[in-house]
Amino acid sequence: MSNSVEAISVKYLTAKKLSGGTRKEYKSTVTKWTTWGNGVDVDRINRSHIRDFLDWVHNKAAEDGGSNPGRTANKARENLRAIMSWAWEQDYVAKLPRFPSPKPQRDVAGRHYLTKPDLNALYFATYQLPQLRGWKQPFTVGHYWRAALVVFFNYGVDTGTVFGSAGFHEPILWRHVSWRPEPPNGQGKECRYGWLYYRRVKTNKQFHRPMNRVVHAHLKSIRPENPQPDEPVFAGGTSRPNKQFQLLCELARLKPKQDVETGEEKLWVLKDLRKTSATYYDEHMPESSIEILGHSVGGVTYRHYAHRDPLAFKAIMSLPQPTAFTALHHGFDGECPCCRRRFQQA
Repeated sequence: MSNSVEAISVKYLTAKKLSGGTRKEYKSTVTKWTTWGNGVDVDRINRSHIRDFLDWVHNKAAEDGGSNPGRTANKARENLRAIMSWAWEQDYVAKLPRFPSPKPQRDVAGRHYLTKPDLNALYFATYQLPQLRGWKQPFTVGHYWRAALVVFFNYGVDTGTVFGSAGFHEPILWRHVSWRPEPPNGQGKECRYGWLYYRRVKTNKQFHRPMNRVVHAHLKSIRPENPQPDEPVFAGGTSRPNKQFQLLCELARLKPKQDVETGEEKLWVLKDLRKTSATYYDEHMPESSIEILGHSVGGVTYRHYAHRDPLAFKAIMSLPQPTAFTALHHGFDGECPCCRRRFQQA
């Protein structure tokens, strides 16, 4: 039986539920390994093989005019390490080889996040959102967008989890919101503010998350008198929620984000709120964003033995909120929490 990297990678991708884009990245790494030409079976790979392969990937990316060859080599390193870790778990490898240190790279993605003043401006701008044609919801569009911003910030959810704009999306429904303190899945300790259930669009992974007082106050503010279990919680996203979000950015007078490589200005999109959530969680409690956002991790001990629910619980319940988000909790609906200036609903 062949234990080549190509054969093991096929078994790895079959066993894992990965998105199409992630699968392409893994296949690209395996293609580079094959092109490198010194590939050996996984049970014979040692540190020198991995180091030579990563050096080759780095040099090849630089020769091809890549603007960030270190990042390209590090992505190949992460993919190869994930495959090797899985092979070790499945007993294809008796011992994992030591991996060389990551290459120096220029980090770009971490710069694209919204600051707390930006979030405050977005929150206040929701009061200016115009009513949609044929609007029949019990609350204004701004009410739903304020609650949506709070959920995006606290959980780093996908756009389709809040605004189910496509048929394959599973948006948060009223039956996914539990106001009882007991955890719905029977795991973990009680939360006085209740629980929220949702499923990631990309990986289909399920989450039961505690609601902190800010999330609780905003979901309660849009709760109808008789909520139907199968009705979506959030409205106002239309079929193109990013267009609505960009209108909100215009009302908040936010400057477009700038690509640090090309200097090109780009519009903010709802996915940037996920990056914002990850940034503030890691700033507040290091490594908490891995569990909060549902990122995959490479360490076997971290995946199988570390009990991460308490970390997520503590991070969500103690995350410092933007000032505007706390206004509703303190009873200042429709006015600025610092100066008490009233906002006019559109």
